[in-house]
Amino acid sequence: MEEVLQQLEKKVRSIVQPNDQEWQAFTQKWRPFSFDKNHRVTELGEVEPYFYFISEGVIRGYFIKNGEEFNIGFSYHGEYSGVYDSFMLQKPSQYALETLTETSGIRIKYHDLMPLFDQYKVFERWGRLFNQSVLVGFGVFIQSILADSAEERFNRLMDQSPHIFQLVPQKHLASYLGMSAETFSRMRKKTM
Repeated sequence: MEEVLQQLEKKVRSIVQPNDQEWQAFTQKWRPFSFDKNHRVTELGEVEPYFYFISEGVIRGYFIKNGEEFNIGFSYHGEYSGVYDSFMLQKPSQYALETLTETSGIRIKYHDLMPLFDQYKVFERWGRLFNQSVLVGFGVFIQSILADSAEERFNRLMDQSPHIFQLVPQKHLASYLGMSAETFSRMRKKTM
């Protein structure tokens, strides 16, 4: 667990600088987790109890409409994960989380994190900046889905996250980009 906490510390300290006492209080609340491939981490309609930091593996977020799955994001090594709106509001989730590979890391309970926000301004700032980045990211994603061509969406993903093509199956990436598997496959062959 020490190695994962070091990864988390690097990530946290890239935006805020807690002192030793603050960091100690923060890390005491995180616990290890490990899931098999294709494990449903959070069910649709379930209240998200945890905020995750992934050390190894890949998790996808998705929802189902009319029997079809729609991927809305992926989390992997060195990133946070969870159903953020459900976690922050403690309301039933509108989407599910599932592992695409064996996945491990650490997680913190809602009822452990919220008091840290109240007690330590540095972690309240960390949470605010994290939520800001999620909000901005979703804004860019929505704009892209609404206004960009399939090729533009594919190229943006290729430029911003080329490694994801090795981590995530094509069918999930196609869904995430709002295109058919055939269109995705044709663009992948063209660029790779």
